[in-house]
Amino acid sequence: MKGVRAVRRVVALALLAAAVIVVPAGSATPVSAACTLCAGGEFHPVTPKRIYDTRAAELNGGVGPINDLGPFVGLGKPMTTADPTFEVDLYGIGNASYVNPWLPAGVASSDVLAVVASITVVNPFQDGNLGVYAAGSPSLNSVINFKAGKTTSNLAVLRPDGSGRLTVRLHGVGDGSAHILIDVFGWFSTSTYTAGTPGDETDERGARLVPIEPRRLVDTRPTGSLGPDSEVPLRIRGAVAADGSGLVVPDSPNVVGAVLNLTVIKPTASGYVSVVPDGVQAGVPPTTSNANTTPGLVKGTLVFAPVGADGFVHIFNKNGNTNIAVDVMGYLVKGEPEATRAGRVVPLSSPFRAFDTRQAGFGSVPLGPAQAEDWSFAAFSNSVNIDGIGVGNQSAFIGNLTNAGLTRQFPTVGVEPSFLTVYPTPASAGAPPLISNLNSLETGPVPNLALVSYGANQTIRVYNAKGYAHYIFDISAVVLKD
Repeated sequence: MKGVRAVRRVVALALLAAAVIVVPAGSATPVSAACTLCAGGEFHPVTPKRIYDTRAAELNGGVGPINDLGPFVGLGKPMTTADPTFEVDLYGIGNASYVNPWLPAGVASSDVLAVVASITVVNPFQDGNLGVYAAGSPSLNSVINFKAGKTTSNLAVLRPDGSGRLTVRLHGVGDGSAHILIDVFGWFSTSTYTAGTPGDETDERGARLVPIEPRRLVDTRPTGSLGPDSEVPLRIRGAVAADGSGLVVPDSPNVVGAVLNLTVIKPTASGYVSVVPDGVQAGVPPTTSNANTTPGLVKGTLVFAPVGADGFVHIFNKNGNTNIAVDVMGYLVKGEPEATRAGRVVPLSSPFRAFDTRQAGFGSVPLGPAQAEDWSFAAFSNSVNIDGIGVGNQSAFIGNLTNAGLTRQFPTVGVEPSFLTVYPTPASAGAPPLISNLNSLETGPVPNLALVSYGANQTIRVYNAKGYAHYIFDISAVVLKD
């Protein structure tokens, strides 16, 4: 690494970073951040479920549109420069075949603070971007940037309005349409959530998120790629780093999930890759996807992966051959004491743009090849509040990292795919960890959700591998610590 820039600072206004966690949407009762939060901010993994699909039956295996409120059912959603919108009901539109299809028995929509979901834009007619936010709370931030004809996905933490609805905004550089898919992987509970087995608080409550120093678990390039309709098991409980440097995740039955960055490396065919808790039955591929494959492309995707009873997850590739790399950013553990705060996730009321290096306020200077720079989030973390009361200490944040531009160092020498690595600022100088958060392209913006742990004094470091990179961070949630 050539060097590290001086620390840049993220300054946030408390109003913009206001958060609501401890009561269901619409409640007028304020709760102090210092009180017992019960099940608030805990994660509940679910078997991955497709809850929304705009495609007609002939395009999605005969199923037909799922939960589509319109307009243009089965025909795709319109995109224009005027940013048309449509709504999605997370809990179903009330018909007999689609009512709360993914919520466990006994869980009400008022128990759900936010959901973790993958959003996929299928075969868009134009270049553009997609934004999603609680209905009635407009936001200009985007979740996905896409190119015409290329199916693209990204993970998001979504907080619906009080009736369980989201608004999706679809911007195109010209008139066109795209199909939209949404797959749910889990949900965060409010503090009023009390469903479950009476007297068994571990059953009633969810899991805490434990952010860790990111480590690589597997890279198939030395040993061989995944073929079509094939899977590879990956140990999560008791996982050790690929470089043999030691234990990364505790070998405990209380570990119920992991936060992974899955990178699909130069697949040979269009298709998808899924991360599921159990092995895939021959001839019965998963009905949800985590990453969409484009021939020759390298792309990373964050995954909240539920762990199977055997402590493994299974990574399934549908078409062609592809290599993968998997980095672990954190894990999900049940059974933590109710009185503690560590690992609770506080979704922000709307995404907060922490920085955009293209803007004058952040220097308008791209990050150069083999360069790193530090960012201080102390002011931001101090501003996050619940009803005007600061949430206190935080260990990490979840946000959308976007490569906003990648340019060459030398005009005739290509620099893609480059990559960005985000990690806690270390106590001493050294090489960045051998992981990646996002793979950058010269052809346009690339987003990916990231879980980022803080280093000393709530600082993080961003490393750029090749070329000159501008990048953006939009924060959607913070992770508490004691």
